[in-house]
Amino acid sequence: MQEKENIINILIRRAIIFKNFLFSGIKIAGFKPYWRNKEITRVLFLSMIINLIMWLYLFHNRIESDYPIILHYNLFFGVDALGSYEKIFLLPLAGAILFFLNATLGQFFYRTERLASYILTMNIFIIQIILMLSCHFIIRVNG
Repeated sequence: MQEKENIINILIRRAIIFKNFLFSGIKIAGFKPYWRNKEITRVLFLSMIINLIMWLYLFHNRIESDYPIILHYNLFFGVDALGSYEKIFLLPLAGAILFFLNATLGQFFYRTERLASYILTMNIFIIQIILMLSCHFIIRVNG
């Protein structure tokens, strides 16, 4: 009986140590300070606005066509990708996925590698700009 109580106490202590380890990891990763940094929040806010504008731009400039539209144009080879209009929405979707991926990685690296965090956050903005230009040119080529 005494041995079972000792085993239970050991398991409870290990569970408490594991719980403290998990929650201390969240504090070490520094999630809150990442969002309190003004430069980072400005860049993330602008990136979200650009992604939202991209979605609205594509919904507003809908191309009504029975034929496939040009999805990719290469200067050297010309048109190399055709498809339905709905495939254009993969661009802002990819932008949103990359936004969350880079923001999550930026949060993770903020305390230990602040430069990597800034680079990842700035990449979000650059990616959104490039995708917005891609959406604009696809609409212009097909319109």
